[in-house]
Formats: sequence, structure tokens, C-alpha cells
Amino acid sequence: MSLDRPLRKTTRLLSFVLVSLALTAGFFDFATPVFAFQNAPNEAMPAAGQPDAQPAAPAGDLPATKTFLQWLIDASGPFGACVFIESFIMVALIIMCLLQMRRSVFMPADFLSEFEAKLTAHDYQGAFNRAKEDESLLGRLIVVGMTKLQRGQDEALAAMGELGEDENMALEHRLSWLALIATTAPMFGLLGTVQGMVQAFDEIASSSTTPKPSELAEGIQLALVTTLEGLIVAIPAMIAYSLLRNHLVRLMFDIGHLAEDLVKRIQARPVVAVVAAPPALGTQP
Repeated sequence: MSLDRPLRKTTRLLSFVLVSLALTAGFFDFATPVFAFQNAPNEAMPAAGQPDAQPAAPAGDLPATKTFLQWLIDASGPFGACVFIESFIMVALIIMCLLQMRRSVFMPADFLSEFEAKLTAHDYQGAFNRAKEDESLLGRLIVVGMTKLQRGQDEALAAMGELGEDENMALEHRLSWLALIATTAPMFGLLGTVQGMVQAFDEIASSSTTPKPSELAEGIQLALVTTLEGLIVAIPAMIAYSLLRNHLVRLMFDIGHLAEDLVKRIQARPVVAVVAAPPALGTQP
């Protein structure tokens, strides 16, 4: 079973995040200052009384300028594009997990206070109905436990543990995508490194003369940029996976113990003993 209401909210927020990222990319494309990645030769200012220097080169001979986003796309290649896609997926997964793995989602404070108030008032049917109305994991665990409680406490706890394991498996599966991204992003970067080095050596082999550094720069640039992109994506993905997984383990431990304690309180509810009335005087027992 899944948390339908928080999942719908998460889907809407995720769509907003993706649109924001797309708008940010467009902003960088049009509003980023222009960078000239080939350095223009430095020209000394003519001294006073000296003739002017030679006229500047035609505009067609000047190195082309690119925005930062254009340069990044050209320098990344196909494997850099794969890393770029993984970065979007990583951000979406981290935001989704942060929204779903909150204590207020698994154990709402208002539900817990209302449920304990009904237990204190010995309104067990009302407590069951309140837990059935709640969509949190704690409410679903309590409903399963109270349903199986008539068959014994051990069977109730076993049913609650099975539901908790199913929920934990679903969340672990979502977190495993972060681990996959942390593993594959450096591999895509390594592929780009190999592609760039092959491209640089192919330029050397196919040239009849010593190639110019500018002719080798494209392949070396591809090799370094893709490696950098892979590490930039892999390191946050690995950190987020470790932190979120530890948080999930602690959260499931706390919610499991809390649900068990509440069900045990219901099992230990006071039972009013019926005392037989003493026989009347003069009658046979």
C-alpha cells in the first residue's frame, strides 16, 4: 500500500521542480554573460608619438564566443548528456524522498494525540475508526494489528511486521535508484574520458604534421569535462543515498515500536470481572 495523498502532493511539487529547472536552464542560455574560451592576444597600447599599430584582424578571424551553457553542451558530448539526464532524475528523487520520509507523514501528531485520547477514554471502537480513516503508515499498522488482535497478540504483531516490511521495501526500492545513479554517473564520465582521448590520438595519427594544440584541445576537453560531470553527480547521489537510508531505518524502527506499544495497550485493556451475587439466606446453593 502507498501513501496516496502525500504522493499526489509530491507529484505536483515534482512537476513544479522540473519546470523550474527547465526555466533555469533557459535563463542560463540567454542571460549568462558571454565567455570567450579562447584568449585573445594581448595588444600593447601605442606609445605617444609612435605610429599606430597594424589594423585589427577582420571580424571573421576572431574566435567565436559562446555562452556557458552552449560551451558545456558542446564539451560534454553524448555521455555528458546521459550524466545531465541523471542529474535531473537525482534531484527529483531526492526531493520526493525528503517529502515522503518525514516523521509528520508517517506519524502525524494530530492523529496520534486523538488516538491516545480515545484509548485513555476506553473508546476502542472510536480509536479503531479513527485509525481506519487515517492514511499514514502508523494508522494502517494499527488497523492491521487491531484486526488480528482477536487471534492473539503474536499474530497481530506478525501482521504489523509484514506490512512494515512491505512499506520499507517500497521505500528502499526508491532509494536504490540513487545508488544506481551514484554508480553509473562516474562510468558515463569514464566513457567520455575514453572517447575524448581516442579523439585526441586520432587527430595525432591522421595529421601529416605536428597537430596544433587547438586541434587536440577538443578531445582533451571532452575527456576532462565528462569526468568532472560524472563526479559532480555521483558524489551528491552517494551522500543523499547514505543519509536517506539511515533516516529511513531509524524512522521505521521508531514507528514499529510505537505501533506495537499502542496495540499492546489495547490488548491489556481492563476487563471488568462479573462477580456472582451471594445466595439468599435459607436457599440451597
